[in-house]
Amino acid sequence: MPRLSERQALIQALLLASNEEMSAYFQEYVEDADMDDLEVLEELEDEAFDELESDESTPSTPRASPDPEASSSSSSSSSSSSSSSSSSTSSSSDGMVDESSEDSEEDILMAITHYHDILEQILADRRLRFSEKVPKASQLPLVLGQFKENDPKRFRRNLRVSPATFDALVLAIEDHSVFHNRSYTAKQFPVEIQLAIALYRFGHFGNAASVEGVAQWSGTSAGLIVKSTVRVIVAFLSLHDKVIRWPSPSEKKAAKQWVEDESCPAWRDGFCMVDGTLIPLFEKPGHHGETYFDRKGNYSFSIQLITLPNMKIIDYVAGHTGSTHDATVFRASRTVQHRHELFTKKEWIWADSAYALERWCITPYKKPLNVKPDNKKFNYHLSHVRVRSEHAVGYFKGRFGSMRGLRQQIDSPKAHKRAVAWIKACLVIHTLIFDIEHGEEDEDYVEELVAEGAEDDEGDEQENEDELAAERRRETKGQKRREELKKELLKFLGEQQEVEDYMLEE
Repeated sequence: MPRLSERQALIQALLLASNEEMSAYFQEYVEDADMDDLEVLEELEDEAFDELESDESTPSTPRASPDPEASSSSSSSSSSSSSSSSSSTSSSSDGMVDESSEDSEEDILMAITHYHDILEQILADRRLRFSEKVPKASQLPLVLGQFKENDPKRFRRNLRVSPATFDALVLAIEDHSVFHNRSYTAKQFPVEIQLAIALYRFGHFGNAASVEGVAQWSGTSAGLIVKSTVRVIVAFLSLHDKVIRWPSPSEKKAAKQWVEDESCPAWRDGFCMVDGTLIPLFEKPGHHGETYFDRKGNYSFSIQLITLPNMKIIDYVAGHTGSTHDATVFRASRTVQHRHELFTKKEWIWADSAYALERWCITPYKKPLNVKPDNKKFNYHLSHVRVRSEHAVGYFKGRFGSMRGLRQQIDSPKAHKRAVAWIKACLVIHTLIFDIEHGEEDEDYVEELVAEGAEDDEGDEQENEDELAAERRRETKGQKRREELKKELLKFLGEQQEVEDYMLEE
């Protein structure tokens, strides 16, 4: 590194000096009245402060030209004249020194104050130099133009929805105030572009879902990617209560009919089911990271989905960390807390063995009871019904790949809420898409999403001693209902077998 010269060091010291230090310096300078120091500062001013608004030169002391007549005068008059001239010149010179000193001091103070502010601004920015503009080739015109009109499969591969569904989503949020600012100079991008950016982020995970990756894909800045995502999340969360709701009587009737067709008439009142899943994070959170550590060795969120047999989400719980047991998360749901209002005395919900057995929550038999033939048959038919909850989880995570690897840095309570808002927005959008496409969905694409997002949880059921102990204390009514359901199932299967045997005899 090159060494600083004395002059450069002095300039740097002046720029870094505080106002008090500068005042003390000039006070000492005025008291000394040293012309040599003044000349040095004037030279520094010319070299270091070229951009001064007022560039006034320092007046120099004029010299009297020789007078030939003065030399021929008498000695007495010459002496007298010389004396008076000397005193006059001396007083004039003193006055000009004072003026020059004051002007130079003001100019230097102005310059130092000006450049001291500039230096503070430079030091306040952590960038050593401004980055160059990164060239980008946007894929948005291709996706929203060519693919949308002529290639819906590629459109769906990018945005995870069909072109018609995309237009319906735009209509659902385009009037939200978050997309309409009052600025006449800073106009927002169209809602279509902002929604496309957000859907692309929701639908992908890994490096493809990073802010930089999406910025390259869309040909926009990283700031626009973040702002567009936040606006879309805010807009869809405003529709939350309209979209995530308990099933209507007609929806409940259709669900009960499906359960009856897949099992027996006595089981029809179990019209919904619950299942839990983990939303992995791409890195360990900086805010109480150990609480996010789950049973699979990852850092994640734990969510619960309450669904109908047609895979529609009617309730959910999001926000608990990965270390929380499924049964604990489920107790925080509206389904549990308001079960007396949502279920009649004859209705219940299906769950797996990780949940507590209740009169309104039926679970399969556990070891060692599950080895009995009748209990094994009961578990088989229960799993045949409850598997639709696993399909619903796969359907959701298959559509939105970010649910298989959420790229959110969680280093504060605010960041935790931001990540939960991301998950909730995906749940709202997924359910809204279900309502939009219901009856017209592409069955092949639905199966593809279910397979893509399906999880293999066999042999990974959670067992917690506290939960099991609490379950044993509550098993009386639940066991009674489960035994009744098993009895009805076996009776129904027996009748079916008799009919089949009779048909064979005929």
